[in-house]
Amino acid sequence: MLLVGLTGGIGSGKTTFASLLSERGAHVVDADELGRAALLPGTPSWHSVVDQFGDEILAAASMDIDRKRLASVVFADKAKLTALNAIVHPVIIRGIAEALEHFRDTNEIVVLDAALIVELGLDEGLDVLVVVAAPERMRAKRLVDRGMNVEDALARMAAQAPTDELVERADIVVRNDGNLDSLRAEADRVYAELEKRLT
Repeated sequence: MLLVGLTGGIGSGKTTFASLLSERGAHVVDADELGRAALLPGTPSWHSVVDQFGDEILAAASMDIDRKRLASVVFADKAKLTALNAIVHPVIIRGIAEALEHFRDTNEIVVLDAALIVELGLDEGLDVLVVVAAPERMRAKRLVDRGMNVEDALARMAAQAPTDELVERADIVVRNDGNLDSLRAEADRVYAELEKRLT
C-alpha cells in the first residue's frame, strides 16, 4: 500500500481533488465522513457532544446534531473547538486505522483525505503528503458561494494551519487557482507520480 495524505485548508478544493484521484483508481478514506458518522444520534460521541454543548445544537424536532449550529458555536471559541476535537478526533483516528488495516498488504494507492493531517500528527505515518493550495480570497469566495457567511468562512480558515506551513511540509503541491479542467490535469499529474512511487 502507498499511503497518501491529502490535505489543504477549507475551500481549497481538497474534496474535489480526492474525487478526481478516486476516479483514477485511488482508494479514498474520508475523515469528514468518519466525523459525520461519529456524530450520528445514539453513538457515544453524540452523547458526549450533546452533554458538552446542550440540546440547542440539535436540529429542530430531531435528534440530529445541526452541524452548522455546532460549527458556529465552536469556531467562535477556541476552548469549545478544543473540547469538540477531544471527543471526535479519537473516534476519527480509530476509524482511519480500521479502514487502513483493510489495505495493509495490498499494492494499492490509498488516499487519506483529512483537513487536519498535520495538526493531528498523522503525517508521520504517510508515504506521501499532497497539499491542495488555493489563494485565501478564492477559498473564502468558494465558502460564501456554498452558503457560509464571510465571518464564519474566515473563522474556519483561521482555525486551520496556514497554507504556507502545509506547503512547506508537502511532498507534492497542487495549485487549485484555475478551473476544473486544470484541476483534472493536476490529478493526472499527481496520480502518475503516485503510481511511480508505488512501483
